[in-house]
Amino acid sequence: MNKKLMAVAVAGAFGAFGATAAFAQSSTVSLSGSLNYNYGYFDNGGNTNGGVAGTSKVRTDSLSNQESEWVMKGEEALGGGMAAFFMCSTSMDITGGSASNMCARNSVIGLKSAGMGSAHFGNYDTPAKRMASGYDPFPISAAMGQGAQMWNATASNVSNAVATTSSSFSRRQQNLITYDMPTMNGFDASIAYSAANEATAVNSASTIQKPRLWSTMVNYTNGPLALGVAYERHVDYNPGGAVSAVASTTAKLAVGATLGGNYAGSNDSMYTLAAAYTFMGSLKISGVYNRINYNGITTTAQNNGYDMSVSTYGLYADWAVSGPHRVRLGYAAQGSTKGSFGTTAATAIGTWVGNGGAGQTGSQKFHGEYAYALSKRTEIGLAYARINNDLNSSITVGTGGNTPNAGESQSFAGMLIRHKF
Repeated sequence: MNKKLMAVAVAGAFGAFGATAAFAQSSTVSLSGSLNYNYGYFDNGGNTNGGVAGTSKVRTDSLSNQESEWVMKGEEALGGGMAAFFMCSTSMDITGGSASNMCARNSVIGLKSAGMGSAHFGNYDTPAKRMASGYDPFPISAAMGQGAQMWNATASNVSNAVATTSSSFSRRQQNLITYDMPTMNGFDASIAYSAANEATAVNSASTIQKPRLWSTMVNYTNGPLALGVAYERHVDYNPGGAVSAVASTTAKLAVGATLGGNYAGSNDSMYTLAAAYTFMGSLKISGVYNRINYNGITTTAQNNGYDMSVSTYGLYADWAVSGPHRVRLGYAAQGSTKGSFGTTAATAIGTWVGNGGAGQTGSQKFHGEYAYALSKRTEIGLAYARINNDLNSSITVGTGGNTPNAGESQSFAGMLIRHKF
């Protein structure tokens, strides 16, 4: 859908209520949040697949924050069934970790109604990320997360085409305009696009032209069954990190040259499929599959127009055993990269290595936790995770551990505590 038509359609739908909207009838503000931490040992298990030998059995303990935040929400009834709302989510780290700006997590302002859905803009998770998170019982980051393995890193509070995050497909995107449809017969749908703010400060000689993100999802729920599909597209995100040095050209560059002039390169995409079924009201089995494609890659080491694709999947179980006892299990796999990008020396897009399709660039991860609910708001437990890297892969088991050498395994074992308020 053209972005101008989408904006007009959303504005028109909510504008229809304007004639009947009266002065505000009521307003509310609420505060909530969660504290999520784990403490344990990371173990670089050494060279297990014939890769580059590192220092075997390097162990270190780590106290890690798992997406702790406080959230302020507000809503004002406008009459005619319509309401204005806002949300401001801010990171909260009691370990003294890196500071975060106010509203640097999911934060928006918008309008909504029961019959028309909601339209909002701000710094927010893309529809594709939100859909997948409903099928994964683990956080996306820290030791139990799979951001690097399943989505080529996590990117939080990021704009378009930032060099260090342009390859990620798990994004909390700045300047995102989103429309969420109302639930109808079990179907939920959402579509979003990012404003091309980066293009306003550049001219025709820049290396990037109007980078933009599109993301959409459809989810269906019918009793114990849930199905989801999502698509996300990144235009001119320049995942290879090309820099300006020579004149712009539509032809392939010589090996070793860098791209200059008007970068109008990659058109990267992700397709996601997800399914879940809850047995006996207490055991949820779910799965997520991603196919991620990078096209028109240009780097300082390779010609323009190369491509790389990766398939990833995760299988999960979330079992409320009985009373306060709960078990969560997961298995995630990243296949070897395909396509023409990369050389035998192995180059990378984000955390994924490309070697021209030669193989041995994937990884496999098993993770599980036992949780005990002290109350409806507080949970403690034990956790274990292990990742095995192929010969040319060096994916970490999760945030908090050091990056292993190629071919090394890595594991985490520790305890967790979560509290909601």
